[in-house]
Amino acid sequence: MIIDGKLTHSDKRFDIINPYTKEKVGSAPIASSQQIKKALEFSYQSKPKLTSKERVIVLKNIANKLRENKKELSELITHESGLCLKDTLHEVDRAIDVALFSSIVAENIENDITSEYILSSQKDKPKLKVITEPLDLVVGITPFNHPLNQVVHKVFPAIAAGTCMVLKPSEKTPLTAIKLGGLLLEAGLEKNMLNIITGIPAEDIVDMMVSSVLVDKVTFTGGLDAGLSILNKMVDSGNGLKKYIPELGGCSSLIIHNDANIPNAVEVAIAGCFKNSGQRCTAIRRVIVIESIADEFVDMITQKTKEIKYGNPYDIEMDMGTVITEDAAKIIEKRVNDAICDGADLKIGNFRNGALYSPTVLDKVKITSDLVSKETFGPVCSVIRTKDIDGAIKLANLTNYRLAGAVMTKSRGIAEKVSNSLIVGQFNWNGIPGYRTEAAPFGGFKDSGNGEKEGVILMARSMRRMRTFYEHRM
Repeated sequence: MIIDGKLTHSDKRFDIINPYTKEKVGSAPIASSQQIKKALEFSYQSKPKLTSKERVIVLKNIANKLRENKKELSELITHESGLCLKDTLHEVDRAIDVALFSSIVAENIENDITSEYILSSQKDKPKLKVITEPLDLVVGITPFNHPLNQVVHKVFPAIAAGTCMVLKPSEKTPLTAIKLGGLLLEAGLEKNMLNIITGIPAEDIVDMMVSSVLVDKVTFTGGLDAGLSILNKMVDSGNGLKKYIPELGGCSSLIIHNDANIPNAVEVAIAGCFKNSGQRCTAIRRVIVIESIADEFVDMITQKTKEIKYGNPYDIEMDMGTVITEDAAKIIEKRVNDAICDGADLKIGNFRNGALYSPTVLDKVKITSDLVSKETFGPVCSVIRTKDIDGAIKLANLTNYRLAGAVMTKSRGIAEKVSNSLIVGQFNWNGIPGYRTEAAPFGGFKDSGNGEKEGVILMARSMRRMRTFYEHRM
């Protein structure tokens, strides 16, 4: 872990295990309560001196550092997560994009005042000045599924905003975050703008961090239960009115209308179900197909899935590696088997070897199955058949998750009807539900989040406070 700009050790450590080889690939310190308190106090008391222009330079520098260390970083992500190199190389590229876009946000954030405030200051009224300034301390908590990308989507906006952050990466994948922290210091980041805490049990560390009176805001990405636990801890500790941005789970649907280009729909479904080993909050959990084209779609996606190469994540030819743990793979396997017992038709897959689980396609899955009613975090394409578009919308809405959705259709009218009926945080027409740009707001509703948004622009803005100064003419 990194505290006060230094690699910091503790009396106890925990091991990081590669999901594919089952070998130890590293270890990390278990932070003591004193070390957690020290990190929070250092960050809170630190008043960053970097100007917005200097923060722009830091963010551009880290983009270059990421580019220079791309191979090492991608391999480190694979070591920790079991994700294949194709996925982890892409993850580093994405992190570079986040750094560069964050540098643009940093350049403008000091003057990020909308015209509506300026226009309200009329000539015969008191002169209005709107002031924005960094929050003193933000806590960031990230999951395992994107060991680099989840981290940079919190850390880089904080740098753009000029805000100090104490980060707790997933206990399953902390090494990538620590490596990033070192690169940021090399890139010129002030030492107390980012402190990184590691350890187990995660719940105890998180509870101490989010209940600190010093914290202005908590940003969390992870599961619903953990997100609610954090909220309850904040309320119980007196932090209930402080900013909280939870980006939680998803159970996204891809609806395939009967006018869709079926080969295109198959490509979208494969990308949405299997990329990153299906471990994305926006991954497709339900492929809802109109009955009249379902046979053709299922035949085609079954054949295409046979072409997916999965196995050794260090083999650059592989399209898919493991899921995060053997226990996680067993949960997927059980839900698939339960769905089969409930009448689903297994077309291909459902092979497990440790944490390695094959890309799997099932047809005629029931909407009540745990496989599609819960967030099954793995590489499964679950096809649900329905008579028409209204039936598809009804099925897609049978969940409390409201993160993402998509439809394949040639009709703008159908696309808009589906989008307006689902009410999810982000919707794609003829694309995967998870497609997003760094500029766009990101986040869901109901069990997917509280409506607060991530995305580099809004995340950076949320890490600053706004004050008004009225000058009255005497």
